[in-house]
Amino acid sequence: MEELKAITDNVSRVIDDASKGVREAAESLGAPEVYTLNRRSTLNICAAVAVDTGQTLFGGVLRDVGVALFQVASSQENDDPKSYAFWVDPNLPEDNRKRDIQNRLDELVSKDPVVREFVGSMGWASVYAERVMPPGCYSSAAALADFLRELLEWAKLYDVSRKLAQVRCLGTGIQPVLLRDGTLRFGHAQEGINRPLGELFRQLDLPILGISKQSALLRNPAIILWLWRHGVYAKGGPVMVRIDTDMFRDLGWRLERYFGDQQSRTRFGRYALVRFDPLPGSRNFFAVDIPDFLVDDIDETLVLLSGVAQQSTATSYPTPGYPIALRKVHDKVVFTDDKVYMLENSLRRSIPTEIYEFLKSLGA
Repeated sequence: MEELKAITDNVSRVIDDASKGVREAAESLGAPEVYTLNRRSTLNICAAVAVDTGQTLFGGVLRDVGVALFQVASSQENDDPKSYAFWVDPNLPEDNRKRDIQNRLDELVSKDPVVREFVGSMGWASVYAERVMPPGCYSSAAALADFLRELLEWAKLYDVSRKLAQVRCLGTGIQPVLLRDGTLRFGHAQEGINRPLGELFRQLDLPILGISKQSALLRNPAIILWLWRHGVYAKGGPVMVRIDTDMFRDLGWRLERYFGDQQSRTRFGRYALVRFDPLPGSRNFFAVDIPDFLVDDIDETLVLLSGVAQQSTATSYPTPGYPIALRKVHDKVVFTDDKVYMLENSLRRSIPTEIYEFLKSLGA
């Protein structure tokens, strides 16, 4: 009993200290800058792009044997998912492996017009140039797969953006916006990529927003308490909380990690906290990355976010208020259990029996 009491006392003391620190942090912040998303919007097209990987195929062994499988699509009606399969022999000697990866990347760029257009617009001599692909991609199949996923997603985002920009130029009054699931950054790549990436989308003059369901910012207890203390959760209707970075800088927060930064080389957007659903008391906030070229135009930002809110519903899966375009494109590309089952059965009929049994045995 004494041991249990000692543990209880120690844990209680730690929890008390932690709670006190959270309260002090929240109380030191000024009142949040809150805007109601009720602007009249001409948003007629809200498009999104998503990528999913077939990691669950054959019990998840494909990555172990050097195979990366991707499905990419946009939320637009006539855009069917496109599949990509990429294979690198994990048993190749290091020098041969590097050359093999480069050859396969060259083949991807040469054969796929969407990827080729994006790579050319970014001004890259090759996808594996030193200033583009991290060297760790040569030694880690997981790192290479992550890089490929980002490459395919941003190439598709750029392709859809160009098409939407053409619609906007027709003078029809249609206002499109493009949504990315996640922050506005080319992850798993070299640092210098994101500034030119942001410039590429700025030149198109088409709004792009990054929507994150999960982020360190949303999970931070000081942020949660800060919003609660100032009655933000109790407000009715969709709202946006604009981030005053000076307020958080004074607390010693790492601004680049949480909010992005004008000088940041790791992304080209800055966070705002947004609730799209209209339910009073709802805590379904998203961290929305607003591009650098739009973040200072508060009126335009509010109009665009109001339009996204109007195309969201309080019952959206997986989180109430989740933009319908993102939900729609995820339904297109996700490898559901049923889709995995059908794909494995299809592969069983199309590949040699011994190879199929080999894959099944690896996942056993």
